[in-house]
Amino acid sequence: MTSKYQMWLTFNAEKEKIQLPVLPASFQTKNGGSNSSVDIVGLGEIIIMQSRPALQFSFSSFFPATRFPGVQVSSLTKPLTLVEKINTWKASRKPIHFIATACGVDLYVAIEDFNYSEEGGDPGTYQYSITLKEYREIAVRQVKVDIPSATASVQKEEPRVDNTVQPKTYTVKGGDCLWNIARKFYGDGSQYKKIYEANRAVIDAHRGGPNMIWAGDVLKIP
Repeated sequence: MTSKYQMWLTFNAEKEKIQLPVLPASFQTKNGGSNSSVDIVGLGEIIIMQSRPALQFSFSSFFPATRFPGVQVSSLTKPLTLVEKINTWKASRKPIHFIATACGVDLYVAIEDFNYSEEGGDPGTYQYSITLKEYREIAVRQVKVDIPSATASVQKEEPRVDNTVQPKTYTVKGGDCLWNIARKFYGDGSQYKKIYEANRAVIDAHRGGPNMIWAGDVLKIP
Protein backbone atom coordinates (compact mmCIF):
# COMPACT_ATOMS: atom_id res chain seq x y z
CA MET A 1 0.00 0.00 0.00
CA THR A 2 1.33 3.47 -0.90
CA SER A 3 2.24 5.56 2.14
CA LYS A 4 0.81 9.06 2.55
CA TYR A 5 4.38 10.10 3.38
CA GLN A 6 6.32 10.66 0.18
CA MET A 7 9.40 12.70 -0.68
CA TRP A 8 10.02 14.06 -4.17
CA LEU A 9 12.76 15.99 -5.94
CA THR A 10 11.79 17.47 -9.32
CA PHE A 11 13.73 19.50 -11.86
CA ASN A 12 13.44 21.26 -15.19
CA ALA A 13 9.86 22.52 -14.72
CA GLU A 14 8.74 19.13 -13.30
CA LYS A 15 9.92 17.24 -16.41
CA GLU A 16 12.46 15.28 -14.38
CA LYS A 17 11.36 13.64 -11.12
CA ILE A 18 12.73 11.42 -8.40
CA GLN A 19 10.53 9.91 -5.72
CA LEU A 20 12.83 8.77 -2.93
CA PRO A 21 12.43 4.98 -2.90
CA VAL A 22 13.18 4.68 0.83
CA LEU A 23 12.05 7.30 3.33
CA PRO A 24 14.79 8.60 5.66
CA ALA A 25 14.74 7.44 9.27
CA SER A 26 15.01 11.08 10.40
CA PHE A 27 14.43 14.48 8.81
CA GLN A 28 16.09 17.62 10.19
CA THR A 29 14.89 21.17 9.51
CA LYS A 30 17.03 24.14 10.50
CA ASN A 31 15.01 27.31 11.02
CA GLY A 32 17.46 29.69 12.68
CA GLY A 33 17.41 33.40 13.28
CA SER A 34 19.64 36.23 12.13
CA ASN A 35 18.64 38.81 14.73
CA SER A 36 21.50 40.90 16.09
CA SER A 37 21.92 42.58 19.46
CA VAL A 38 23.68 45.74 20.62
CA ASP A 39 24.36 47.16 24.06
CA ILE A 40 23.14 50.71 24.55
CA VAL A 41 24.25 52.67 27.60
CA GLY A 42 21.34 53.06 30.00
CA LEU A 43 19.14 50.58 28.13
CA GLY A 44 21.13 47.37 28.09
CA GLU A 45 20.90 44.79 25.31
CA ILE A 46 18.66 45.72 22.37
CA ILE A 47 17.55 43.06 19.85
CA ILE A 48 17.38 44.16 16.20
CA MET A 49 14.92 41.97 14.30
CA GLN A 50 16.05 40.78 10.88
CA SER A 51 14.44 38.73 8.10
CA ARG A 52 14.75 35.00 8.76
CA PRO A 53 17.51 33.05 7.07
CA ALA A 54 16.75 30.37 4.50
CA LEU A 55 15.35 27.07 5.75
CA GLN A 56 17.71 24.12 5.60
CA PHE A 57 16.76 20.43 5.35
CA SER A 58 19.08 17.47 5.97
CA PHE A 59 18.45 13.74 5.83
CA SER A 60 20.11 10.43 4.99
CA SER A 61 18.79 7.30 3.31
CA PHE A 62 19.77 4.90 0.54
CA PHE A 63 18.94 3.93 -3.04
CA PRO A 64 18.35 0.14 -2.95
CA ALA A 65 19.52 -2.19 -5.68
CA THR A 66 16.75 -4.71 -4.93
CA ARG A 67 13.21 -4.48 -3.64
CA PHE A 68 12.24 -5.01 -0.01
CA PRO A 69 9.05 -4.21 1.99
CA GLY A 70 10.17 -0.64 2.81
CA VAL A 71 10.41 0.48 -0.83
CA GLN A 72 7.94 3.30 -1.62
CA VAL A 73 7.99 3.15 -5.44
CA SER A 74 6.37 0.70 -7.84
CA SER A 75 9.51 0.20 -9.93
CA LEU A 76 13.14 0.69 -8.94
CA THR A 77 15.56 2.87 -10.88
CA LYS A 78 19.23 1.87 -10.87
CA PRO A 79 20.84 3.55 -7.82
CA LEU A 80 23.79 4.83 -9.86
CA THR A 81 21.36 6.48 -12.30
CA LEU A 82 19.71 8.37 -9.41
CA VAL A 83 23.09 9.43 -8.03
CA GLU A 84 24.22 10.72 -11.43
CA LYS A 85 20.94 12.59 -11.93
CA ILE A 86 21.20 14.41 -8.60
CA ASN A 87 24.84 15.29 -9.36
CA THR A 88 23.73 16.70 -12.72
CA TRP A 89 21.02 18.80 -11.03
CA LYS A 90 23.51 20.09 -8.46
CA ALA A 91 26.02 21.05 -11.16
CA SER A 92 23.34 22.91 -13.18
CA ARG A 93 23.28 25.76 -10.61
CA LYS A 94 19.50 25.83 -10.84
CA PRO A 95 17.02 25.22 -7.99
CA ILE A 96 15.07 22.00 -7.62
CA HIS A 97 11.54 21.51 -6.29
CA PHE A 98 11.44 19.65 -2.96
CA ILE A 99 8.16 18.13 -1.74
CA ALA A 100 7.60 16.16 1.46
CA THR A 101 3.95 15.20 1.69
CA ALA A 102 2.20 15.24 5.08
CA CYS A 103 5.04 17.46 6.36
CA GLY A 104 3.93 20.73 4.75
CA VAL A 105 7.18 21.04 2.76
CA ASP A 106 6.71 22.29 -0.81
CA LEU A 107 9.36 24.77 -1.97
CA TYR A 108 12.34 25.34 -4.22
CA VAL A 109 15.78 24.55 -2.84
CA ALA A 110 19.44 24.44 -3.78
CA ILE A 111 21.45 21.26 -3.26
CA GLU A 112 24.11 22.34 -0.75
CA ASP A 113 25.72 18.93 -0.14
CA PHE A 114 25.25 15.47 -1.61
CA ASN A 115 27.48 12.67 -0.35
CA TYR A 116 27.14 9.00 -1.28
CA SER A 117 28.94 5.67 -0.99
CA GLU A 118 28.62 2.04 -2.02
CA GLU A 119 29.33 -0.31 0.87
CA GLY A 120 30.29 -3.98 1.04
CA GLY A 121 27.63 -6.59 1.65
CA ASP A 122 25.04 -4.95 -0.59
CA PRO A 123 26.61 -4.30 -4.01
CA GLY A 124 24.80 -1.77 -6.17
CA THR A 125 23.03 -0.07 -3.25
CA TYR A 126 24.10 3.53 -2.58
CA GLN A 127 23.97 5.17 0.85
CA TYR A 128 23.61 8.95 0.70
CA SER A 129 23.17 12.10 2.75
CA ILE A 130 21.83 15.35 1.35
CA THR A 131 21.45 18.94 2.55
CA LEU A 132 18.95 21.26 0.83
CA LYS A 133 18.70 25.02 1.37
CA GLU A 134 15.64 27.14 0.61
CA TYR A 135 15.94 29.09 -2.66
CA ARG A 136 14.44 32.56 -2.90
CA GLU A 137 14.01 34.37 -6.19
CA ILE A 138 15.07 38.00 -6.14
CA ALA A 139 12.01 40.25 -6.43
CA VAL A 140 12.45 43.68 -7.97
CA ARG A 141 10.12 46.31 -6.55
CA GLN A 142 8.97 49.16 -8.77
CA VAL A 143 8.33 52.60 -7.30
CA LYS A 144 5.63 54.66 -8.99
CA VAL A 145 5.72 58.37 -8.20
CA ASP A 146 2.65 60.58 -8.53
CA ILE A 147 4.21 63.95 -9.43
CA PRO A 148 1.23 66.26 -8.59
CA SER A 149 0.82 64.84 -5.10
CA ALA A 150 4.50 63.96 -4.61
CA THR A 151 3.59 60.52 -3.26
CA ALA A 152 5.16 57.21 -4.10
CA SER A 153 3.74 53.71 -4.09
CA VAL A 154 5.66 50.45 -4.26
CA GLN A 155 4.39 47.63 -6.45
CA LYS A 156 5.46 44.25 -5.13
CA GLU A 157 6.36 41.72 -7.80
CA GLU A 158 5.84 38.09 -6.82
CA PRO A 159 8.96 36.13 -7.75
CA ARG A 160 8.56 33.17 -10.09
CA VAL A 161 11.12 30.41 -9.93
CA ASP A 162 12.28 29.15 -13.31
CA ASN A 163 14.44 26.03 -13.25
CA THR A 164 13.85 25.11 -16.89
CA VAL A 165 16.91 23.63 -18.59
CA GLN A 166 17.61 24.04 -22.28
CA PRO A 167 18.07 20.66 -24.00
CA LYS A 168 21.65 19.60 -24.64
CA THR A 169 22.80 18.62 -28.10
CA TYR A 170 25.24 15.96 -29.24
CA THR A 171 26.92 15.59 -32.63
CA VAL A 172 27.04 11.96 -33.71
CA LYS A 173 30.50 10.52 -34.37
CA GLY A 174 31.54 7.47 -36.36
CA GLY A 175 30.72 4.26 -34.50
CA ASP A 176 28.03 5.86 -32.32
CA CYS A 177 24.65 4.27 -31.67
CA LEU A 178 21.69 5.51 -29.64
CA TRP A 179 22.35 2.94 -26.91
CA ASN A 180 25.91 4.21 -26.31
CA ILE A 181 24.79 7.85 -26.43
CA ALA A 182 22.07 7.15 -23.83
CA ARG A 183 24.61 5.41 -21.61
CA LYS A 184 26.94 8.42 -21.93
CA PHE A 185 24.29 10.96 -20.83
CA TYR A 186 22.00 8.92 -18.55
CA GLY A 187 24.22 6.10 -17.36
CA ASP A 188 21.71 3.63 -18.81
CA GLY A 189 21.71 2.55 -22.46
CA SER A 190 18.10 1.37 -22.26
CA GLN A 191 17.05 5.05 -22.13
CA TYR A 192 17.87 5.35 -25.87
CA LYS A 193 14.14 5.60 -26.75
CA LYS A 194 14.01 8.97 -24.96
CA ILE A 195 16.64 10.32 -27.37
CA TYR A 196 14.90 8.73 -30.34
CA GLU A 197 11.53 10.31 -29.48
CA ALA A 198 13.15 13.74 -29.11
CA ASN A 199 14.79 13.40 -32.56
CA ARG A 200 12.22 11.31 -34.43
CA ALA A 201 11.84 13.82 -37.27
CA VAL A 202 15.59 13.91 -37.94
CA ILE A 203 16.19 10.16 -37.68
CA ASP A 204 13.10 8.91 -39.54
CA ALA A 205 13.45 11.45 -42.35
CA HIS A 206 16.39 9.63 -43.93
CA ARG A 207 17.14 6.58 -41.80
CA GLY A 208 13.85 4.75 -41.23
CA GLY A 209 14.70 3.22 -37.82
CA PRO A 210 15.57 4.11 -34.22
CA ASN A 211 19.13 2.78 -34.47
CA MET A 212 20.05 4.28 -37.82
CA ILE A 213 22.03 7.48 -37.24
CA TRP A 214 24.87 8.96 -39.23
CA ALA A 215 27.99 10.82 -38.22
CA GLY A 216 27.26 14.54 -38.25
CA ASP A 217 23.68 14.26 -37.03
CA VAL A 218 22.98 16.80 -34.27
CA LEU A 219 20.71 15.20 -31.69
CA LYS A 220 18.83 16.91 -28.87
CA ILE A 221 19.43 15.25 -25.49
CA PRO A 222 16.26 15.75 -23.41
